[in-house]
Amino acid sequence: MGHVVPLTQIGRVLIERGHELHLVLRDLSGIRQTLGDLHGHPRLRLWQAPVWLPRLPGMPPPVSYAELLFHAGYLDPGRLASLVAAWASVLAAIQPSLLVADHAPTALLASRLDVAPPMRRALLGTGFFLPPAQAPIPAFREWERIDPRRAAASEARALQCVNAVLAEGGAAPLAALHGLVAADESFLLTWPELDHYSPGPQGRPGARYWGALPARVQGEPARWPANAGANAGRVFAYLKADHAAVEAVLAQLAAAPFATLAYVPGLAAATRQRLAGPRLVFATQAVAMDSALATADSVVCNAGSGTVCTALQAGVPVVMLPMHAEQMLFARRTAATGAGILVLDGDVARQLVPAVTAQLGASAARDAARALAARHGQATYGDVLVRVAERCEALAAG
Repeated sequence: MGHVVPLTQIGRVLIERGHELHLVLRDLSGIRQTLGDLHGHPRLRLWQAPVWLPRLPGMPPPVSYAELLFHAGYLDPGRLASLVAAWASVLAAIQPSLLVADHAPTALLASRLDVAPPMRRALLGTGFFLPPAQAPIPAFREWERIDPRRAAASEARALQCVNAVLAEGGAAPLAALHGLVAADESFLLTWPELDHYSPGPQGRPGARYWGALPARVQGEPARWPANAGANAGRVFAYLKADHAAVEAVLAQLAAAPFATLAYVPGLAAATRQRLAGPRLVFATQAVAMDSALATADSVVCNAGSGTVCTALQAGVPVVMLPMHAEQMLFARRTAATGAGILVLDGDVARQLVPAVTAQLGASAARDAARALAARHGQATYGDVLVRVAERCEALAAG
C-alpha cells in the first residue's frame, strides 16, 4: 500500500488531465479498493509485474542497496536476464512515453535495452529507494558496525551482474551501481529531515525535495470508543497484522487509560473480539486519515513513511514500532526531530503506554510535529500532486 497509493494518487491527476495510465504492480489483489472510482476507467490499464520468486535462505540481513538487489535476482546474470526480458516485453507492449518507477530497479534496467522502446524515466518514492549517487552507496544499517569492505564487495558483485545483463542486451555498461537508478527526474516525496540517506536535517546536498503527499480521504469516518471517559486522550493505531509484536501492542493499548481506534488489516476476527474493550475498538475497513487525525492526539504505527508523514502534516506526533530496516531508519530520523518516539518490539510492555501518554495533550512532541507541519506545508511545496503530475507531463512530452 505504501508504494501503490502514491502511484494511484498521482495517476488520478494524470488521468483527469487526459493521459493514459498503465499500472504494473507486483500485487493486484487490493487494487480495486485502492483505486476506488478509478477502477475500470477507460484510460487505465492494469498489468501484473514480472516478479522474482526464488528465496535466498541463509543470507544475512541486507545492509546496503546492493544486498537488497541480491534478494531480487542480482546475483546471477543468467537468471536475472529472464526477468529483465519479461520487463522489456511489458514495456514494448505498453510503449510508454514516461516510465515512473517506485522502487522498480529491474524495470529501469530493462528500459536501457535496445529491445525496449525509447522513453523518459522518473523515480518516485521516499529516500530509501532513491539512494544517493555515491560509490559505494552508503550502508543503511547505521545502528550496526558494518565493515566497509563488505559494502564495496557487495556493490561490485551487483554491478557485475547488471553489466552482464546490459552487455547481453546490447546496452552500455554502468560505471557505478547508482547509475541503475539514474533518471530524468527523481521525485523525493519526503522532507529533508526524514530522508533515510540524509546526512543531517538539511538533507542531501543538491537534492530536490518535492514534499510529502497529502492524506488519502478514502475510508470510513473515525469512530472512537464511546465509553473511555470524557477526558481520555485519543490514539489512532494503524498496524500490520504480521508485525511480530502486534498482539502485545494491542493488549497494552486495551489496558491503557486512553481511547484507541485501531485499524489492523488482516487481523483475525477472533483476535479482535478477544482484545476489544471499553478503551479499544477496531475498524474493520480502512479509516479516512483526515477524519482520524482531526481529533487524534497520537498515532501508533509501524513507521511507514506515508502514515508518519500524514500524521505529522496534521501536527499529530507518532509512536513508531518498525518492522524492518527501512522503517527503523525512518523511525530514527523522525525521532531525531522530536515529533516521534521509537519503541522496539522487546520494549513494548515497558515503554509503549508511557510513550503514548507523553504525547497526549500539550506536549513537546506535539509542538515538534506542528513545527514540521508549518515548515513543510502547502505554503512551502504547493500542491505536490499537481506539481509532480505537471513535471510528468513535461517529461512525457519530451
